[in-house]
Amino acid sequence: MLNRVDMISAEARTAWETWFRSQGLPPYFTNAQQGKGVLSVAKAAQDAGAAVNERRQKRGMRARPVRAVVLGFPNVGKSALINRLLKRKVVPSARKAGVTRQLRWVRISETLELLDSPGVLPALLKDQDAALKLAICDDIGEAAYDNQRIAMGFVDVLRSLHVSDATRPYIETLTERYGIGVEGINGEDYLHVLAEGNYQGDIERAARTLLRDYRVGNLGELLLEWPPE
Repeated sequence: MLNRVDMISAEARTAWETWFRSQGLPPYFTNAQQGKGVLSVAKAAQDAGAAVNERRQKRGMRARPVRAVVLGFPNVGKSALINRLLKRKVVPSARKAGVTRQLRWVRISETLELLDSPGVLPALLKDQDAALKLAICDDIGEAAYDNQRIAMGFVDVLRSLHVSDATRPYIETLTERYGIGVEGINGEDYLHVLAEGNYQGDIERAARTLLRDYRVGNLGELLLEWPPE
């Protein structure tokens, strides 16, 4: 399941859907805040558990609700998905990491139960590129990273993705939003120029604003990673 589909472009969704299907993995795109696609996820979980109940019935046992774990990185909308399926808020949900702190079974219907779980991260993030992108998306606790370094890295990621007219013009969105272009300078220099030009030299404020604008969608449908070639 890939949540927050509203934050990526149609081209990005098509590219990832094509890639997942080429790997034999049917993707489920959702927007848990609005309810888009969540019923298909519930149905897929029920379909996956149908074989279990079929075996139980052959043994003369009664069918029981399918039980599935909602597992993923922090702050990706796991609890929001459960609340949307129930059409009411029964588990804590917010757009920040660390809201869910314990396991909890939630009965969705007579045929489906889901286990809400805290976000899961590797004990050691050896892939620094992956760690940077998780921090940009606020999928790890804020205490684990430095806003300024992550904001600088974010600009560099956008610069690296601006490779052709076939992809969204990543760096132009910064010019449109802040009135400051990024051509010819790296992320560190851009953050300093942004701070001087828009935030009275306050680099921390510039970094926090840049990251917040990306996280809430003010910079548009910017994907941080495209499928492998």
